Amino acid sequence: MFAALRLTAALTVAAAFLLPTGLPAQERSYAEVVPASAESREGLFDVHRVDDRLLFEIPDSILGRDMIVMSRYAAAQDGLALGGANMAPNMVVRWEERNGRVFLRAHSHANTADPEDNVHIAVENSNFAPVLAAFPVQARGAGGATRVVDVTDLYLGDHPAFSLPRNQRSRLAVRGPDRERSWLEWARSFPINVEVRVVRSYAADAPPSDTRGGTVSFEVNHSMILLPEEPMMPRLYDERVGYISVAQTNYSRDFQGVRESRYLRRYRLEPSDPEAFARGELVEPVKPWIWYIDPATPAEWIPFFEEGILEWNEGFEEAGFKNAVQVRVAPTEEEDPDFSLLDARHSVIRYGATPIRSANAGGDVVDPRSGEVIRAHMNMYHGIMERMRWQLISQVGAANPQFQTSHLSEEEMGEALRYVVSHEKGHAVGFPHNQRANFVFPVDSLRSAEFTARMGHSGSSVGRTRFNYVAQPGDGVDPRRRIGAWDRFAIMWGYRPILEATTPEEEAAELDRWIVERADDPWFRFGSPLFGMDVEWDPYRMTEGISDDPVHAARYGMLNLEAATAALLDWLVEDGDDYYEIETHYLQSLTQWNRYAEHASAVVGGTETHHKRVGEEGRVYTEIPAETQREAFRFLDEYVFQTPEWALDLELLRQIEHAGAVERIRAYQVLGVERMLNHARLARMIEQETFLGSATYTPAEMLDDLRRAVWREVEGGGPIDTFRRNLQRGYLDQAHHLLHEAVSDSWSPPASGNLRVSSNDDPPLSAALHVGQSDIRPLIREQLQLLRDELTAALARGVGDRMTRIHLEDAVERIERAL
Repeated sequence: MFAALRLTAALTVAAAFLLPTGLPAQERSYAEVVPASAESREGLFDVHRVDDRLLFEIPDSILGRDMIVMSRYAAAQDGLALGGANMAPNMVVRWEERNGRVFLRAHSHANTADPEDNVHIAVENSNFAPVLAAFPVQARGAGGATRVVDVTDLYLGDHPAFSLPRNQRSRLAVRGPDRERSWLEWARSFPINVEVRVVRSYAADAPPSDTRGGTVSFEVNHSMILLPEEPMMPRLYDERVGYISVAQTNYSRDFQGVRESRYLRRYRLEPSDPEAFARGELVEPVKPWIWYIDPATPAEWIPFFEEGILEWNEGFEEAGFKNAVQVRVAPTEEEDPDFSLLDARHSVIRYGATPIRSANAGGDVVDPRSGEVIRAHMNMYHGIMERMRWQLISQVGAANPQFQTSHLSEEEMGEALRYVVSHEKGHAVGFPHNQRANFVFPVDSLRSAEFTARMGHSGSSVGRTRFNYVAQPGDGVDPRRRIGAWDRFAIMWGYRPILEATTPEEEAAELDRWIVERADDPWFRFGSPLFGMDVEWDPYRMTEGISDDPVHAARYGMLNLEAATAALLDWLVEDGDDYYEIETHYLQSLTQWNRYAEHASAVVGGTETHHKRVGEEGRVYTEIPAETQREAFRFLDEYVFQTPEWALDLELLRQIEHAGAVERIRAYQVLGVERMLNHARLARMIEQETFLGSATYTPAEMLDDLRRAVWREVEGGGPIDTFRRNLQRGYLDQAHHLLHEAVSDSWSPPASGNLRVSSNDDPPLSAALHVGQSDIRPLIREQLQLLRDELTAALARGVGDRMTRIHLEDAVERIERAL
């Protein structure tokens, strides 16, 4: 019976769209479908609300045009998502009419060809546009030039493209949507976009909060944005500058094969007075880039947010524009019910009441044909303030008394937030993190108040680098950050119009000239950040670092860090406070310590990157000098392998925990050993020795240094304390791993362990590292044999300390098993 009822209901719904013969439903009069009582909005195409139904009136001019669908959470249940976050990736769609029905189809611009080229037929055949939905034409208006379709079920039904994504359904154990607890909030139409806001509810067995209710509910805003009829002229990507980019394969390209073209992602700026621009005068853009600040932003931070955005006008002046960037505080709904921060025409800074200690930004509506950023966004989360306080104290607190507190002044916190907004604005401009521009200025210059006031402490505000931890107490260096030399150059390079060019290729020579004439200045270079032990091979591309000598800089950083950690109890708490501030800042101190260890580790076996094109002198990749590598190892020995007494103040530790320090320090120190005994690093050092011989820091020399540093007490005959015993066992475990468990690197080679070959037989640049067929295991085996002999001799001489003897006997047993 229930099955029959469900079948009857399904047929009834189907009948609303198709006759039994499969022909479109009968069209009705416009007045019948869109009565006078309908709530209508004019715009890109008119939207009509008739009771609980939503109708789109689509004109001829929209059919076949590219539109982007963007779906974002306007408000969400606790634990589900943040307001403003995307519910699903954007997609390009087109409306098409065929035989009395309107179809919504997804379109990709990843592959293209000149319509006059025969290969265009093959591209079309290989990129058929999926049909997402079909709608019978309910009525026609404006002399037949528009068609009215009912899209209610598209937004309130269970269409995969407009409802909760499958991955979230799986995580939340969603059983299905509940139409009775869902509704249309509103629909609005604007000149280039249509906005639909709906509330959705789903039955779920594992909701993110209020679990007893078994429900997931949220409010989602669906934007449908018309892309320009004539795409902006793209600008070709160049790895020497680095931009966030879009990729497209043009099969009509003059290339005998298949190779992607990459275009910059950038906002469209065009000179309002081309003649004045050509004379070298600053001109206003035809359309300035206006940012709206969320009215939910605490009032005290709004001036700093504004300053963080407007700071970038300095860079756009390099590109020939004045007043290119503007800021306004968005009106509240009461002030202007037609304004919405989710309106796809507006670039916005959203403020999130969340403990997330971060922020993010970017272009969230991007024309895939040209890279044009139609709309950008920035999310500022309330928790970021705590993260800034952690970094200010651990990096620059010792030299700046104004940060030696648990509650910064409004001016100091505002300045920190201004920097975050400025950094995120750089991403919206189109910049990825540029680590190379951080490692450019001499250490002595970073201690100069005059130099840093003029140049800052890095070449870019968009690198993952915070504050000038090199400056010492008494240097008088201003800790504030501003956009740097690379930021200004990159805006000029990416945004300055080349008026005489009519194609991206015609711009290439001038763009190349701008790069080459600055190639000798390192602060004009780009290098993306490296993350992960296996790939930390360029010390000038590591996160959170500064100066042209990262090891020397890290030594100064450690002086500041040690001083700050010792003063936490004095700086952060008063009588009656709990120990939350002490605990979190202490843990941040250890995180900062690990950053310096990363910077030094990357030097060992490292290579410097300087992106170049054919015709430029010098290498792209240059090995780090041997003595620089040795100095980096000496830093690791002093600050990582030796016990960090600065982090072991028992009075401080016993205020925050009854135990845990021993294991915590073990984890960080062993991580330092694992970095040196990493298969990828050893392979790089083997290759450097292969080509450079004794002119480099050889893997055998490094491994000898590591064995002596970690097992220093064996030769001296003294007792080995708990921290050092843990470190030494970590050394043995990693050596065992290299001998018996490590097989290949993270490239995931085929089972044969031979060349990396893709499915279409692209020639591989390199072979996958095969640990068992490299010199790595013989080198490690020799180290264990040498160590075994040294431990055996030490035991033979006699060891008075009981725990030391037990430890050494155990170590010999572990080595024998490993060998």
